[in-house]
Order: sequence, then C-alpha cells, then structure tokens
Amino acid sequence: MKDSTMMSAAEFFGDVEKPETPVRKGRSRGKKSSAKDLFAELKVKMVMRIYGVSRKRALAIIAGRTGEKMQLERGNEPTRKDDGGVMSAEDFFGLHG
Repeated sequence: MKDSTMMSAAEFFGDVEKPETPVRKGRSRGKKSSAKDLFAELKVKMVMRIYGVSRKRALAIIAGRTGEKMQLERGNEPTRKDDGGVMSAEDFFGLHG
C-alpha cells in the first residue's frame, strides 16, 4: 500500500523549467601575445625565481638593469675608429720621444 502523504518533487514544486544552457561551454580564447610580450613575461618569471622576489620587485630589478645597460652603452661608444686591433709597440708602451 502506497503512502498517500508523500508528494513527488514535481507535485510539490510544480513544473520547474530549467533555463537552456549550452551543453558544452568552452573557454574563451584570449588575444595572442606577441613574441616581445612572451619574452618580457618569461624574463620577469625567471628573475622572480632566481632572486626569490615578488613580481613588483622583479620588475624593479629588470628596470634597474635596463638603465645600467643603457648607461654603459652610452659610455662605451668608441672615440676613434678601430683599425683592426693592431697597435704598435711604441703606442702600447708609450715610448714616444
């Protein structure tokens, strides 16, 4: 004998309609990064791992190094034309009389 006090969920809640959702939700694809962006990101991650620092500190380290490099490049400009690396002994030892 079936208990007549039991209601089914459909009877209790009524007809509940589910909103139609796509069967398969794919991830949205972001824009593709350029090679420069990928290199910059890799450089930041490497500095973070090597020095064990936060992203903010890694960016500061990279910026400092870039400034140093630019300063060195400006300071190391050749003052005279290189003649192939050959220097006379008199010039080398300063034996001009």
